[in-house]
Amino acid sequence: MVKYEELYEEIKHMLSEKRFNHCEGVVRRAIEYAEIYDVDTETVKLAAIAHDIAKELTPEQEEEVIAKYNVELDDFEKENHNLFHAKLGAEICRNKYGFTDDMVNAVKYHTTGRPEMSTLEKVIYLADATDENRKYEQDYYINVIKENIDKGMVEVSKWVINHLLEKERPIHMDSINCYNYYLNKIS
Repeated sequence: MVKYEELYEEIKHMLSEKRFNHCEGVVRRAIEYAEIYDVDTETVKLAAIAHDIAKELTPEQEEEVIAKYNVELDDFEKENHNLFHAKLGAEICRNKYGFTDDMVNAVKYHTTGRPEMSTLEKVIYLADATDENRKYEQDYYINVIKENIDKGMVEVSKWVINHLLEKERPIHMDSINCYNYYLNKIS
């Protein structure tokens, strides 16, 4: 598997300064959560720095990754470009950098979440949503996450769904199923 320093340098040259700063913020936040929930910090750092690896690919590069790794996109993902970067990034991380299945899933589901996420997956999903560079008030979410990661999943999922509703944007079923699963889990 790739070493963090090597992956860090590669991603630094692949992404815009703004996107890379976001990835660094996700690493910092993910380490905070990993230390609370006993997740290996080296694994967390790799998944966090790489979570948006495919976010700024050109359409040609996207097509190349889809063909090279036989990535299957559902109809919803094909219509919503902001989502399928996660699947493409997951396959890049698996095939190019030797990520484990759990790390691949952390990259794959960092935008939508899903039911029955591993702790690593939850840490990356929640760190992405509460990165210090985000432009909304996060203290409430950070405090909830630090108290109870599953309640954090409910609150962040609810925020994401409400945000998409306000913007009149479609919502992937993984996000709805994630919210329902964790709501039932904490009830």
